Amino acid sequence: MNRHSIRRPLGASAALFIALVLLLVSPAVASAATINNPPMFRATEVSIIQNDVCTGNFQAYVCFQKYGDNFFVVDQHEDSSSAVAYFETGYGRTGACYNPYGQGHAGVCNLDLKEGSHVCMYAGIVDRNGANIVIIALDTKKCFYNDH
Repeated sequence: MNRHSIRRPLGASAALFIALVLLLVSPAVASAATINNPPMFRATEVSIIQNDVCTGNFQAYVCFQKYGDNFFVVDQHEDSSSAVAYFETGYGRTGACYNPYGQGHAGVCNLDLKEGSHVCMYAGIVDRNGANIVIIALDTKKCFYNDH
């Protein structure tokens, strides 16, 4: 076996190893999604978060308070994007509560959802033009039964 025949398999193995490491290190990029033009609701700034169900990541943290149907959104990252809670219901309603107040601030949207419905929410960010929502990690999905 000559010296060149050994290098080729090692080169392919190294490339496969690097690709695997990049996939594991950056799961948010691999699982990002864009939702175009959902109904948008601007949050009212609050200082206290009340919650029953929460999810989030390094950019956005979102909670839902079943009594009152309130979505709370906290912006956790200093950038030009707004944090958002995107939701989907079992009866077909979708929407997004966005927090335009910046890093470290919380906002709330009071949305009247049907009692007894299934709800899924995601933490995400609103892109710069405000027309699309970029969900930065699908692993932030949290589903629950709205029983109040």
